[in-house]
Amino acid sequence: MGWFRRRRDKTTTSPPGDQARGEDRHLPVPVASAPALARTERALQMLATQSAQLHSSIVQLEHRIDAMSQSLLEQMDRPSYDDVLEARMQTAKVAAELSRLEVNLAARIDTLRGQPPSEIDLRTLTPADTGY
Repeated sequence: MGWFRRRRDKTTTSPPGDQARGEDRHLPVPVASAPALARTERALQMLATQSAQLHSSIVQLEHRIDAMSQSLLEQMDRPSYDDVLEARMQTAKVAAELSRLEVNLAARIDTLRGQPPSEIDLRTLTPADTGY
């Protein structure tokens, strides 16, 4: 690795425990050279640029996810096929009730035909007369 050159400093002292044991070590002190500092600076700039690009990509993904979730929520509010079938069933039930009421009213009117027209009053019908 040629990032930095090491120099040995003769004035560096070892920890007190090492001197007591008679060991005299000289620790290397790394010193960065100008080309190494320039490479490091370029690497840091490249990392900063890549992190900015990554951040913008993440922001774009967040916007796309928000748009997709919004469209999914809008689709959930739309009627589904089951909703249409349920509406058709309710409509058929109402139509059946109206048909039954019509038949019962027609039968009631037929029974009242023998009476004079002034005595025919459909407002006096009870639920039993209409089929309820």
